[in-house]
Amino acid sequence: MTTKRLFLTCLAVVLTSAGATSPARASFALNSFDVTFAEADGSPATQAGSHPFSMSTWFELNTREDPKLGAIPDGEIRNFTVEQPQGFIGNVTVTPRCADEDFYTHVGGTDQTARPSNCPDNTAVGAVAVEVLHSGVFHEAPVFNLAPPPGVAAKIGFVVVSVPVTIELSVNPRAPYNVIARLHNISQAVEFYGSKLELWGDPADPAHDPYRGKCLALAEGSFSETKTEFESRGDCPVGQSQRPFLTLPRTCSGPLLTSFQAESWGGVFQAGSVLTHDDSQPSNPLGLYGCDKLGFDPTVSAQPTAQAAESPTGLEFGLDIKDEGLTSPLGVAGSDVKKAEVALPEAMSVNPALAEGLAACSAADLARETVDSPSGDGCPSESKIGSVEVETPLLQQTLKGSLFLATPFANPFGSLLALYVVIKDAETGVMLELPGKVEPNPTTGQLVSVFDDLPQLPFSHFRLHFREGQRSPLVTPPACGTYTTDAQLTPWANPEAVLHDTASFQVTSGIAGGPCPAGGVQPFKPGLIAGTVNNQAASYSPLDIRITRNDGEQEITGFSSLLPPGVTANLTGVPFCTEAQIASAKDETGAQEQASPACPVASEIGHTLVGVGVGAVLAYTPGKLYMAGPYQGAPFSVVAITSAKVGPFDLGTVIVHLPLNIDPVTAQVSIPTGAADQIPHIVEGIVVHVRDIRVYVDRPNFTLNPTNCGRLTFAANVIGAGESFVSPADDVPSSANDPFQVANCANLAFKPSFKVSTSGKTSRKNGASLAVKLTYPKAPQGTQANIGMVKVDLPKRLPSRLTTLQKACTYGQFTANPAGCPAASRVGQATAITPILPVPITGPAYFVSHGGAKFPELILVLEGYGVTIDLHGETFISKAGITSSTFRTVPDQPVTSFELTLPQGPNSALAANGNLCASELKMPTLFTGQNGAVIKQTTPITVTGCPKKKVKHKAKKTPGANHRSGASNRAGKK
Repeated sequence: MTTKRLFLTCLAVVLTSAGATSPARASFALNSFDVTFAEADGSPATQAGSHPFSMSTWFELNTREDPKLGAIPDGEIRNFTVEQPQGFIGNVTVTPRCADEDFYTHVGGTDQTARPSNCPDNTAVGAVAVEVLHSGVFHEAPVFNLAPPPGVAAKIGFVVVSVPVTIELSVNPRAPYNVIARLHNISQAVEFYGSKLELWGDPADPAHDPYRGKCLALAEGSFSETKTEFESRGDCPVGQSQRPFLTLPRTCSGPLLTSFQAESWGGVFQAGSVLTHDDSQPSNPLGLYGCDKLGFDPTVSAQPTAQAAESPTGLEFGLDIKDEGLTSPLGVAGSDVKKAEVALPEAMSVNPALAEGLAACSAADLARETVDSPSGDGCPSESKIGSVEVETPLLQQTLKGSLFLATPFANPFGSLLALYVVIKDAETGVMLELPGKVEPNPTTGQLVSVFDDLPQLPFSHFRLHFREGQRSPLVTPPACGTYTTDAQLTPWANPEAVLHDTASFQVTSGIAGGPCPAGGVQPFKPGLIAGTVNNQAASYSPLDIRITRNDGEQEITGFSSLLPPGVTANLTGVPFCTEAQIASAKDETGAQEQASPACPVASEIGHTLVGVGVGAVLAYTPGKLYMAGPYQGAPFSVVAITSAKVGPFDLGTVIVHLPLNIDPVTAQVSIPTGAADQIPHIVEGIVVHVRDIRVYVDRPNFTLNPTNCGRLTFAANVIGAGESFVSPADDVPSSANDPFQVANCANLAFKPSFKVSTSGKTSRKNGASLAVKLTYPKAPQGTQANIGMVKVDLPKRLPSRLTTLQKACTYGQFTANPAGCPAASRVGQATAITPILPVPITGPAYFVSHGGAKFPELILVLEGYGVTIDLHGETFISKAGITSSTFRTVPDQPVTSFELTLPQGPNSALAANGNLCASELKMPTLFTGQNGAVIKQTTPITVTGCPKKKVKHKAKKTPGANHRSGASNRAGKK
């Protein structure tokens, strides 16, 4: 390099370097800094991925005038760090390494034979010229590849004027993952003014023979306009294979940036940078070209550690690259992988059981990771989910590392799922941190992992191993067959030329090595366990319901259920969670303590526990159960609010809102059919694999047992989703039942009180009336049996009114809407008071016809608090004209009182045969309790409004007359 070119280069560096100080300012600083990559003819090396003939780094320090010594360095340099361009690499394995013992051994002799170091010639990788006196005189020395100490990737060094100088090379652990050269504690024995360090692209190239090792002249030299080369004193061939030491970046993104930091022994810092440029035009930045010549042919492999369907599994993922140009001195290295986007098969999903006992690695945890930090000092050991192995041609040993789960939402991507690959090798000091994002498809749960801006560091083999076992992070597909992993690999050299590669694997058996599902269709046989904790009839008791499924069966997406007759709840004093409050719960963060208060505490009726995952270990998430109002046409509903937070994962608040119907005839509680997708099986793209649903209705004095000790059943239809998870055609219902029976019904009392009355004022036009009232004695809950059946026979004097029966509402109209029945069919009014509802239920009584198949029924429609109960009374008229009504199905529900009034009127239900006041009226009555107890009695009918009976008075005889008469008789006898 000529003095003129050097001056122009230094001027350009001064203008472009950040923080560079002008020589006019007397302070410690570099007044010039430059880096060049050259071909053998001295022209700039611009082919991306090529192996340049040499790389030169040049710097000079500011000077100040000393009255005695003249120009001297303005401060002595202590530490000097140079950050190499991103993607620029050196392969220190291409030459042997000089041992420290040889490096620090001076070899004496004449000027022609003396050597400052005893390092073998074949360990030389370059040369250096150091200016130790500010006179333009440079001392030359060979640069050797040295044996690095533990914790250092590579080390080079030289000895000049008997002063050893070493440079340690490391790799930046974070982006841009560039090589960093560091000089520490530079000796003050000699004042350094500047230096030119030249590293050879191929140390074994014969062109370097004159300047290798002992052949490099040690005498002072001058880099003048006529002296552009190092001085040689012979020829020192090494006779070894040529292999490239230096490789330019494999990208054509623009000029290469080299930055530096300098520190003086006085504690003054300076930082600056320079861009690669054309030596003939230093102010013209010069980048790399020819990326189209770079090869790119990586291949992927992916194999789960389990071959059975729907089983916990690890994953062996591999990425291999063959790059002959990297080690060929005349070749061009292939491109590095910039971005890897890997999509696992759609049917392969995350195993939620992974979260049990799992921790996450935070940004602060990751920052504590060092190349020699013990396990757990940085990322928690509980956050490790796999291991990593990397083989690179640049190092002799395999690099190993760990795969950690990143803290959800508090990671570089702000995503639910993210990973940290941490590669570290204490021997070489190499450490790399690679963040990656995992994107689950919100509809199918398919997992796509994306690692972008990967290091421009060549590797031949990359192996990623997800851990195995019951808490493996993945789940194999649910059916046998061949499955394909797709990879989209983007090269640094040409980001538009994305390479697509695939890797296939097979699922060869069913669960636990069993046969594959017949026809490829997953079975579905869910289990149901339900009942009350205390089986004492008529008592309050917590109610537990549990729905389970096995691995290998379809996902649970919904269910319908029917509770046994008589299993009911006391709603008095229980407020509802409103729709607005439910909507508010959906907006909560998902933390249980924040999600719960959305519904009033007073509306809480129990709690839930949901087990998710695959395999023997499940992760359980607790939730709370609330009573809510009308929903989807049902009068009541229940809301399960669950904080979907397991381990470090927080999927937000999951709301399961289920309608509750009340059967109008039996009063049985049911969740209606057709409610698929009630239970989310994909949340935030995570297939939750629900295996165990537990519902505990444990509010005190809420759930009541029946008073019928017969064999009853909890029934459910559970809906499953097949392999695709998303197709409605896959929704397959399966029935599940669990027997239920309470005890000690015979110990329950059955003593309802029954009173009947009618009005004696009847007429042909308005007929007759009837009023009945049934009451239960005041007694503690759990001591009385409820009514099961009632039959009454009306006296002959109170027959059914045929003209009214003929006006009965049709059953079709009644079923469609009782309010649309003819007014003439409405014959009375009934009211029932029950302790389990806060209001009475009341409503009209209708005659309802069944098209002549039988006499019209008397149906009582009782409504209140959203509940509708239809009491069906079968009507029968005997040949003797006696009307009987039989209520065969009375709900097994507690009743405080019941009243029915059949009033007089043009359409009265009853007529009168003769004067009702003429004689006593009696009603044969049969009550059957739910516990089988029977009360058979003749109930007197009180007739009201009858005229008072006239009393005939007889004449009273005087006592005297009686006496006289008696005396006379007695006298006559005498």
